[in-house]
Amino acid sequence: MRVLPGPDPLFRQRRWATLLEVLSPEECDALIAQANGVVSLAGHLVGGRGEAGVRRSDVTWLADTPDNAALYMHLTQAASRLNHDNFRFALDGFEEEFQLARYRAEVAGHYDWHVDRGGRAVGGRRKLALVVQLSDADSYEGGALELNVDGIVREAPRQRGTAIAFPAYALHRVAPVTNGIRFSLTAWLHGPDFT
Repeated sequence: MRVLPGPDPLFRQRRWATLLEVLSPEECDALIAQANGVVSLAGHLVGGRGEAGVRRSDVTWLADTPDNAALYMHLTQAASRLNHDNFRFALDGFEEEFQLARYRAEVAGHYDWHVDRGGRAVGGRRKLALVVQLSDADSYEGGALELNVDGIVREAPRQRGTAIAFPAYALHRVAPVTNGIRFSLTAWLHGPDFT
């Protein structure tokens, strides 16, 4: 795994960070095949509300099972490194299953501006979001993961297998996919409230 700097050192150090090659192309292919091979659920907002105007995607949840042990290990290592080098949040680990998402152009798949932290239950304990790019960047158009943490919208890198970490309170979106399908994997790390 190699660290990819953000647009500038201050932004990378405090707002988001990227780690290349967290997953291999073969691991990305296997997750995409898994997403295409199961009946997916419509993606919802925190709290289970469905809002097609806000979010239009299909999701599959990946539990921490023996079949997913290598995936959980890869993301644990990546998250630990990204957190240590960039955020230094007090974290307890993963309290939710990983979310495998599919954004299809035929339905203008997207997730409008939002934050990942919210609610009173487990969503309120989210501290660090980790999004892994599964699709080849040339296999779809649109669908950019965009972050706006300081009033400036920045597009996250699209390299396949790359993990992007950012605070769960950071404003972000997946822009509408205009051609093809974008696949991503999202995990949230939880911990005590920010003080």
